[in-house]
Amino acid sequence: MGFLTEDERGQLRIESMILHVVGEEEFDPQPARVVEHANFFIGRILDTDTAAVYQFKEVSGSRDRLQNMAIGAITFEAGAQDLSREFSRQHGTTTRDGAFFIFDLRADEANVRIYSLIKYDYREAIEQSEGEDGQQRLRRIIHAFIDDKKAIQKAALIRVVNGRAEAMVAARDRTKSAPEIADYFATFLDVERTRSDDELNRELVEALRKTFLECKDLLPNNDVASALQQAKGMLRDRQQIDEEAIVDAVIAAAGHPADEETKTLLRRRTTQKLRTQRLTGLAFPPDRQVLRKPPLRKLRTTEGVTVTYPDEINAVRVQRMPNPAGEGEVITITTDRIVEDTVVPDRAR
Repeated sequence: MGFLTEDERGQLRIESMILHVVGEEEFDPQPARVVEHANFFIGRILDTDTAAVYQFKEVSGSRDRLQNMAIGAITFEAGAQDLSREFSRQHGTTTRDGAFFIFDLRADEANVRIYSLIKYDYREAIEQSEGEDGQQRLRRIIHAFIDDKKAIQKAALIRVVNGRAEAMVAARDRTKSAPEIADYFATFLDVERTRSDDELNRELVEALRKTFLECKDLLPNNDVASALQQAKGMLRDRQQIDEEAIVDAVIAAAGHPADEETKTLLRRRTTQKLRTQRLTGLAFPPDRQVLRKPPLRKLRTTEGVTVTYPDEINAVRVQRMPNPAGEGEVITITTDRIVEDTVVPDRAR
């Protein structure tokens, strides 16, 4: 899954919100706002829902403020102003101006609070209006928050249960190569990364393997190993891997089925497996060493023989031919030498 559960995504509502403009100007604390355009902002919050690869450090001022807000030790307004002031201080003057939102969110579980922190692009515009003297005048306005996830510069989701913040934090940053976040944003949150690119790539391979096993009947020649190798090859050559790229690779490895029903099924099962491996919503660079490693193919015969071998493309070390004498196959293994020849205990069968 992403950071939010399926129930939370369906039940999410905004209880409180606050907005501060951050940038070159001196920080000016603002009061909490009446919740307006809730559906618009819920949509943008859901756009930030990604699997967590960060966690709070042992000492975290941001975590402590959120916990105090959750238990009522400080008001939402006072706590959110403190957080926004600290974000503005860390933000500095060299980073693009924006609007910093903090949302206090609820689902149906009374003991759970979810906090969304979003730095959003805003657009400046010049509006022409007519003054009382009939003269046309121009005035500078903050024009719009647009319905586009690309307008979100930075975002974080934190869950507080019974007054205690969970360790894992979902964080993303448009200005960095995903899933990295800017140093000042990590410092503000007091978080550190817990899942490396290597780990994410290994989880990706496992998600692909599970997807192709479940969709074996949809693959050319029902060949899971070949489909896995093809999908890994496609993703290995990308600059960045995300959900869309993974789904595209699965569909391509399945032979680009023409009917929409089959493509929909492949897409749904891929998404399910990405959720299981905690990759939902993430983007990350390919680890070419991990993705180049061939899959292990396992054969088991009715006679109780098991053969496991790396399934290299165009490999000739293991050959499988139809049995000329009738049903079944002839499997030929060519090796430089045998490195183990022993008897296994019964429990290994």
